[in-house]
Amino acid sequence: MRIVLQESSDRKNGKINYSSIMEAVEKESNQGDFWILPEAFDTGWNVTKKTKFPSMENLIFFHQLSQKHKISVCGSFYVEKDGFFFNRFAVVTKDGKEYFTEKRHLFGEFEKNFCKIGKEEPFEFQIDDIIFRVAVCYDLRFPVWCRQKNAKNPFDVLLCVSQWPLVRDFDRNLLLATRALENVSYTVNCNALGGSKVFFADGKEHLYIPDNEQLAFFELDKEKLTRYREYKKYLSDADNFQIL
Repeated sequence: MRIVLQESSDRKNGKINYSSIMEAVEKESNQGDFWILPEAFDTGWNVTKKTKFPSMENLIFFHQLSQKHKISVCGSFYVEKDGFFFNRFAVVTKDGKEYFTEKRHLFGEFEKNFCKIGKEEPFEFQIDDIIFRVAVCYDLRFPVWCRQKNAKNPFDVLLCVSQWPLVRDFDRNLLLATRALENVSYTVNCNALGGSKVFFADGKEHLYIPDNEQLAFFELDKEKLTRYREYKKYLSDADNFQIL
């Protein structure tokens, strides 16, 4: 599977306009199967309670892109429900299926004051033969939330969408590499503010988007991952646990 990571050209706030996404997809849709947008892609990170949150418009937009270009699309955005906000991750697959989850670990003034935490179990979805586990930005710091629970049917990719400031880039790199090692999986991070990365199960960086670019492509190799897991059987020794 060939994934596409799209960052924001607005390095201060991390917002991506629909027009920018459409232009990139129109130009490069034949280069990738799964289009990954970052956290809060439609508003950026600097939001308040008065910000307009076009949640349903985003979902419609995902479906339009998916149907027209035969691609899967994902990203996170804020939604309002019963007077509260959630940071919702959504994916629309190329066959029209929808999957949702909400950010578990809230960060920043807006989220701490006005958002509700996601109550669901760690969220996984599958496209073709690849299983993805989702972490939304700050979720990446919490290993139990990102940990394999089923060694017999492990996820293949820990997918983190984020608005991670580059002043804490050392933390992000270390966390992505560690999560790849402990889960024997890929870690894929689409970061609106730059420096998006992919790590392989051995903890080594396989992709980095430089500062002068906002778009990158990467081939997820399931067979390579399977061979590595057959050689490095760490998951068979993993502990069972339950998230309360």
